[in-house]
Amino acid sequence: MRKLLFTMVLAMPMSLLAEEVADTTVVYNGKQIVINDDSLGTRISVFTQDSTQMVKSSETKFVNKQEIERIYVSSPFFPNNTSLFYSSMYPTLWLGTSSLSTRIGSRESNTSKEGLHTRGGFEIGFTTAESLYPLNKRGNLVFSNALQIIYSRQNFQNSALLTGDCHRITFEDRTHAPASANYMAYASMRMPFMLGYAPAVNWLTDWLDTQFGLALVPEYRFGKASYVFEPEAFGDPIEQKMRILHWGLNVDVNMVLGPVKFSASVGLLPVFKTSEGKKAYCSSLNFGINIGELFGKRSMNGSF
Repeated sequence: MRKLLFTMVLAMPMSLLAEEVADTTVVYNGKQIVINDDSLGTRISVFTQDSTQMVKSSETKFVNKQEIERIYVSSPFFPNNTSLFYSSMYPTLWLGTSSLSTRIGSRESNTSKEGLHTRGGFEIGFTTAESLYPLNKRGNLVFSNALQIIYSRQNFQNSALLTGDCHRITFEDRTHAPASANYMAYASMRMPFMLGYAPAVNWLTDWLDTQFGLALVPEYRFGKASYVFEPEAFGDPIEQKMRILHWGLNVDVNMVLGPVKFSASVGLLPVFKTSEGKKAYCSSLNFGINIGELFGKRSMNGSF
């Protein structure tokens, strides 16, 4: 009986070893060394402590008499915390008011007959893709770029008929036969390059975080603008293609409140020139929504 009990006592440590978890963690000189052993092989992972987080710097795996080593390279320009979440700097869809003026950043009076005979306008935009990259270790300074498609429409006073000659536009007085609709419309593509202040936040607790951005935005306007002049009382509608300048450059200022995006855009290059030598610069104020974030989906640092 004593021999049987002695045998059972000796067998207990062996059974415990058999059920022991394969992962073993050793703390040495401020580092964590994790040894994992399974049917595929033995892996040794080394973790170093950086402020409040542990970052894997290298991993070695032994299997079938072969050694495989993986090295993880960090950069001082990117945060080590890969779980940082950001709001997008741009809306998925937006709507804004726009205005043409002979001076950069100004809004021409709707009653002006001396300048561009403008009567306000609007734009509708769609962001097709966006990328966001942290620029510092804290992750609150970011670089973002995107690809956007925009439809713009500019209204003109009903007494001014636009005619085009090459890239020059002339205003013809039609006070005796005003229009019920008088506008120019065109589509364009923009690619903003933005520097933003975007602190990483917890989506559940800081849903309405505030972020800011300043962007330089190249723009390309497709083809010719469509121009429509519909007489108010008599005469046939005038529909024609109007030449505009293809290349534009804008400065955008963005404010982000979670999925809600506000922006102001100022054109640095004109949309067209008049026969009198005046230049038409476009400015806009926009409001938009990021649809993915509206339904609770944010992106980690990288592409959206």
